[in-house]
Amino acid sequence: MGYARYEAFRDDGRGYGWITFAGVPLLLLGALNCIEGIAAIGKSHFLFGDARYIISSLDTWGRVALCITVIQLVVGVGVFVVNPFRALGGVLALGLNAIAHLPVMPAYPCWSLCIFALDILAIYGLIAYGKRIAAS
Repeated sequence: MGYARYEAFRDDGRGYGWITFAGVPLLLLGALNCIEGIAAIGKSHFLFGDARYIISSLDTWGRVALCITVIQLVVGVGVFVVNPFRALGGVLALGLNAIAHLPVMPAYPCWSLCIFALDILAIYGLIAYGKRIAAS
């Protein structure tokens, strides 16, 4: 008898932690990308020093980071207000952020790998539980 009641409520909260975890990195990475983007556009020397760029310049990378920032912040807020497109938008924003940090890897390998890993974990949370929680 007690077991049947447990079965009815056992799965209710599963996945909400992953969705919250995905929302927090979206907002955090959005803020960090904003700082990095402004520093890159302002030609700050603490970013890359004397690095050579494969694609365009530091200014272009800064503008891309600011564009991704806007997407990340909008989707990050959408995760917490239960927007129906949060999973798709979050995966898109985090995927773009992961791809944008790959060219930076030679300059800052540890930082880029940490950001990349955080992006992948948040993408997992949104893919695994985003659709299921949106349906409830």
